[in-house]
Amino acid sequence: MSLRRPSLRSTLYMILLAAGILLAGHLIFRGAGAPREPARIVVPADRAVRLDSPGLYIVFIEQVAAPRAAAQAELRDPDITLELTDPSGARVELPPAGIRGWFFKFLTRQRGHTLGLFRAAGPGDYRVKADLAEVAGRKPDIAVVLAFAPVASPSRFLWLLLGFGGQICFSMRFLVQWLASEKAGRSTVPRAFWYYSMIGGLMVLAYAIYTRDPVFILAYAFNAFIYLRNLVLLHREDRAADPEAGK
Repeated sequence: MSLRRPSLRSTLYMILLAAGILLAGHLIFRGAGAPREPARIVVPADRAVRLDSPGLYIVFIEQVAAPRAAAQAELRDPDITLELTDPSGARVELPPAGIRGWFFKFLTRQRGHTLGLFRAAGPGDYRVKADLAEVAGRKPDIAVVLAFAPVASPSRFLWLLLGFGGQICFSMRFLVQWLASEKAGRSTVPRAFWYYSMIGGLMVLAYAIYTRDPVFILAYAFNAFIYLRNLVLLHREDRAADPEAGK
């Protein structure tokens, strides 16, 4: 079986699609708001931590390390007294985060027990004085890693919706194909299958570029050309079957 060479118009469509993907990828990369690595400090400690940008920060217990003989209660929820001062020496309040802490950690893809939120007025070295409270008359023999993570912009939530929406749209193609096959009584691939694949694939591709995930970028970028090619072939069949409709 010989493969037909794509027409000049089909080739032009595929070149335009490739150029559009490259341009969109460049623009998304330039404005990417993927989570940044948090600054960390090991408690007990009295030293400075470098925060590189102003804005809202979330402070949480990222990890607890202890000898094997340590009690499990010490590992579950260590009580920490935390004092934070800005580069000018003024004390920074650390109010409880509440439900906002869970939401911000979800956006920044972090895990741990939230201690609070604070707003950094500017970049610089923030002084951190943290100590462990006594348990049963003694301080627990543990080390706690505190993380200071910059909160992602609210636009990241919209990107998450785009990624989830694209994945749902992409998965819908299998439901559409199954229903069409049941209706026809044989295995068939309807036109809507390729439209769902194209739209959902491009949405997931945009989210993959935003999160800078090379695996999904390569997978969905190349698949887009296959979906477009199938839609072009279907359009050619329609024109051949009904020349007036093609005009």
